[in-house]
Amino acid sequence: MSRRPPPTSDFFTDLDSMLAEVAELYYKDRLTQAQIGKRLGLSRQTIVSYLRQAKKRGIVEIKIKGSAYSGSDLSRSLRLKYELEDVYIARTSGLGVEETKRRTARLGALALEGLMENGDVVGVSWGSTVDLASMEMPKGAFPESEILLLQGSTAVEEVDSPEASTIRIAGALGARCKTLHAPAILSKPELAAQLRAEPVLQRQLARFDDLDKVFFSVGSVDYDTIIATSGVASSEEMQRFLSEGAKAVLCGHLIDANGSHVGQDFANRMIGASLAQVKRSKIQICVAESHGKTAAVHAAISGGYVTHLIVDSSLAEALNRYD
Repeated sequence: MSRRPPPTSDFFTDLDSMLAEVAELYYKDRLTQAQIGKRLGLSRQTIVSYLRQAKKRGIVEIKIKGSAYSGSDLSRSLRLKYELEDVYIARTSGLGVEETKRRTARLGALALEGLMENGDVVGVSWGSTVDLASMEMPKGAFPESEILLLQGSTAVEEVDSPEASTIRIAGALGARCKTLHAPAILSKPELAAQLRAEPVLQRQLARFDDLDKVFFSVGSVDYDTIIATSGVASSEEMQRFLSEGAKAVLCGHLIDANGSHVGQDFANRMIGASLAQVKRSKIQICVAESHGKTAAVHAAISGGYVTHLIVDSSLAEALNRYD
């Protein structure tokens, strides 16, 4: 009498391998749940349970391609109008302020992960939008890549710390993290120059010459912008920047409507990447939300600091109307 083969489950050494087998048949081989159940000798209900467990245990990760948000007529219109490589638009119509910001930041995270290549040197600015994006960053495997903090540190109430978002992004992408061990700004240009001359900091700042990509947001020039609320710029300085025509804050720097640098004396006191280094990067990913930032985003685009734009619906429409 022939011996019956052992049940399928005996071939699995542990639960994870069973879940992986079911997930591979479902997601990669495109078998239906009923077909998988028949092949493995399991009920359809069991297959449903295994697929659910595979997600919970991190065996399966569902990723949505950020590029899927760049196929609309409005996206194409903005690409042509501003000569951008791509525009991603978060569908946020009817949502509140916080949810709009969160969804736009999540789309920014998807865009960055989708554009990454192993070995990239990526500069990341700090701010509340980038901080939210860091919490939404999908998992990646870029062990030869480096994620660099573009600016020095300071006390910021809106985020955990300037370094936290860079660390989270690097951790999610499986990349190396390099923070900048210096304050964002010093009281005198002479002090900043002395600090930049230190060999340890010189080596860190020199890495900004090799940037492949930058990931940042832009802020409007007002007293609520993060460089003002964090104390990096005083209220008197903010007033001066406004009188000099500043329209946007970009990686800690001020630019006017044409993207030209404003406040060089302020920049001389800062520690971080220069606007020239940001501009030389191959891909510049800007994520922003709210039609109130229309002028700021327009200034960044006009200055040649943006190749890939991630915005919410209202900002996209406002930019499309902007002259």
